[in-house]
Amino acid sequence: MSPSHQGTTLLGAEGARELIAFLTGPGQDSAAVIERAFETGGPTRLLRLSRPITEAPPATEEAPAAGKAEPRLLDRHVLRLAPAPRPASASSPPALFPPSTALLADGLTAAPGGYEPPADCVLLPGPSEGDALEEAVRRAAPRHVRVVVDLSREGDPSRGPSERLLRLHDALFRTAKQCARLPQLPASFTVVVLGGIDAERVPHPSTGLFTGFTKSLALEWPSCSVVAVVHQATALAEAEADAAAESQAAQLLPVVAFADGERLLLQAVQEPGTTQAIPPAPRTVVAAGGARGIGAALLTALARRDRPRIHVIGSTPPGPDSTEPAPTRAEFIRVRSAGPERLTVREANAAYDRLAAAAEVRDTLRTLQALCGADRVAYHLCDLRDPEAVRETVGRIEAAEPDGVDLLLNIAGTNRAASVAKKSLADFRTVRDLKVRAYANLKAAFGDRVPRRWCNFGSFVGFTGQNGETDYGAANDFLNTAAAHSAARGARESTIGWTLWRDIGLGATPIMRRFLAKSAQFTAMPTPEGVEHFLHELDQAEPPPLTVLFGDAERATMELAAPGYLDFCRAPVRPSPPRPASPPDFFVDDIVDRGPDRLTVVRTFSLERDAYLREHVVNGFPTLPGTFVPELAAQAAMHLVPGRVPAVLEDVRLDAFLRVYKPGRGETKRITARLVEHGPRESVVDVEVTGEVRAPGGRLLVADRRHFSARVRLRDEPVAAPRWEHWDDQGAEPLADPYHLPNPAVLLSGVFVSTTATRTHPHGRRARYLPDRPGIERWFSGLVVPSVLLDGLARVSVLDRSDGEWTPLAVPRTIRRIDLYGGHTDASLAAAGTGVELYSLPASLDLESAEENRALAVTAAGDVVLQIKDMTGVVLGHVHQTTGEYRARRPAEEARP
Repeated sequence: MSPSHQGTTLLGAEGARELIAFLTGPGQDSAAVIERAFETGGPTRLLRLSRPITEAPPATEEAPAAGKAEPRLLDRHVLRLAPAPRPASASSPPALFPPSTALLADGLTAAPGGYEPPADCVLLPGPSEGDALEEAVRRAAPRHVRVVVDLSREGDPSRGPSERLLRLHDALFRTAKQCARLPQLPASFTVVVLGGIDAERVPHPSTGLFTGFTKSLALEWPSCSVVAVVHQATALAEAEADAAAESQAAQLLPVVAFADGERLLLQAVQEPGTTQAIPPAPRTVVAAGGARGIGAALLTALARRDRPRIHVIGSTPPGPDSTEPAPTRAEFIRVRSAGPERLTVREANAAYDRLAAAAEVRDTLRTLQALCGADRVAYHLCDLRDPEAVRETVGRIEAAEPDGVDLLLNIAGTNRAASVAKKSLADFRTVRDLKVRAYANLKAAFGDRVPRRWCNFGSFVGFTGQNGETDYGAANDFLNTAAAHSAARGARESTIGWTLWRDIGLGATPIMRRFLAKSAQFTAMPTPEGVEHFLHELDQAEPPPLTVLFGDAERATMELAAPGYLDFCRAPVRPSPPRPASPPDFFVDDIVDRGPDRLTVVRTFSLERDAYLREHVVNGFPTLPGTFVPELAAQAAMHLVPGRVPAVLEDVRLDAFLRVYKPGRGETKRITARLVEHGPRESVVDVEVTGEVRAPGGRLLVADRRHFSARVRLRDEPVAAPRWEHWDDQGAEPLADPYHLPNPAVLLSGVFVSTTATRTHPHGRRARYLPDRPGIERWFSGLVVPSVLLDGLARVSVLDRSDGEWTPLAVPRTIRRIDLYGGHTDASLAAAGTGVELYSLPASLDLESAEENRALAVTAAGDVVLQIKDMTGVVLGHVHQTTGEYRARRPAEEARP
């Protein structure tokens, strides 16, 4: 966002130092902030704020009255990318390399990504430890700077940024620093991140290093057009037009992404989260940092509530046990500056900070031990920037915790705020590396034994940037993109963007409190509210990768700084995924007949080709799930009417199993589609699946038997999702999914084990969708209907008790209607880590009757993904919930699907 400079104030030097470090988040190094944030040349300092003063509830020093709860000041927002049109430009399309441009592109010569820049473009030296880069910038005095980052060269993204990439990040800072020393700032500064995002809108984990830097630089340089363009393309020639246009466009946020042809902007959508289906309390917690400040308060709250085993990793040795009262800072400095050591005031002040930090670590460990037990809390002295030390420490923790780690809290961080002109490269690296290297080292040390939940402590700065925080902004936005990348690959990882805490850290000092009360531009969060936000986030069964907390004061500031951005956030766009360029063909081998209103395709099923059928066994034979019929029908219909997508399936009839009896013997089926209606809004297609039916021995039983039929309604775009209010879980009772228990009727495994938390409910039945992402990506990435989800949802309707502990096993026979919303697929849901809750109602349901019933799949945000209406089935038998015994209801050969 472009900064606003309407508010100025005169502060004492101490107050100014504290203010610039205000948004540093947990684990900050306050001594380093005080030493480096400002030059101390006089008794007062004129500070130009990067945000205007706005009205907000003042932060006071008075505690609330006993028994009176404080109002919540901050709201929880979820960050996600959403399509955004490019602002109109009055000028003609600009060139990416206008005259007087300097280009920084690591490891590339005159042709970055196959693109030849103009002859007058100055190619800056690659990152090096010498002064060649700075000297080249000084000589060129460029009017425009372009930085090209190629993340496709990074190899395995899960290993953290390479040394090559960190040196390029250093070079980015060094280039900006030298530009700030020139008589005039550049007119534009554009960072192009190639391979920074994929077609599914998942960022590369290292993207945040460059976007976080850019956000803060844009606030420091309001007269310069600063923007980062994150592109799916890996060749600069393919991203050239987009990057050139953005280099001169007015921006709401100075970071724009392009994925699968769409222009995307980060959106902060207010979402309170859910209190439904709270996961089990963590038994084992590892905190990387957290023995001091905000981390200590939150660890204490977690210990008080859940009493877990706790391992704290920190770099500060705990202070010795002592009953003597600690001296005040003034007393300590007076004694040490006048004693034999004759320390300077600065040295004495730093020594006091070290002693106070050690004492705080000691007191935190005492508190945790009192709550959890002395033998259940361990402190591991370790420099999180040292990969070998982290590997050794994690090894000790894993040896002590053979069942693994339930929760990792990544809290470590430090801050040394200063503008790029005054910040040293050493300070820049110190701030960035603690968060970035700690994260990478922890990931490497845990390897495949990833904690069940991973929570990074980030900062509001990672979302908006902050004046003087190019390093801290980069580190925190790295935690954002790294979490988004991990979550998209199935990990339960998230980053919380914290703001100022009123009662802990810098916000607790009298000077800071008085300043906040007068300026009212920042929301100071009381500790009880911060604890509540923290525990609420841990209680999310499906945590979103990125959340950030802010209130009215921040909203007012953002509205003044970037008019229209909050409107973009308040009206979330729920885009439809792009339609396939050609009809899907997973279930289409060949088109054997085509006419204006008809189409016949063939598909051969075999155990070699369709090995997933071995994971769906009915009566002992690999069998295509009946819930895959909508996919077969949809694909045939889309070949008949290209350019439209399935929205509704009606009158689904499952007449005969589609089985593959043995390896080496395929089963060829004909899928016939007939156009019934075709209008400007909708096309209606009837589909029928037929084929020979043979006995297991190969004997022909039926020459041309109908297996399935359905009617498909196609639209130009997926239908927008309706909303659904999640049920609370009061009265719910766990019930094992009978299809996962060994039985001879219907046994599912592998990719079809897609539900968890199955249970009955006073309103019906519930479960949670648990996709097997590797299996889905292997087999079903080309499907257009979320067929695995549909299979799991249909099974939820059988969750019931009969004759005590017996649960029926059934197969579907007919479905009156299936509604699809939002264009979701199994692959897109699994890749995005979208949490989906499954519901079936009414409470009393007889699947073998024709009574009305519904089943819905709903995202955690309340959007319906799909809905089944009026399904009937055939009960094959029952499974005992306790013993697992199977009881056939009728001979299996009499049952029909």
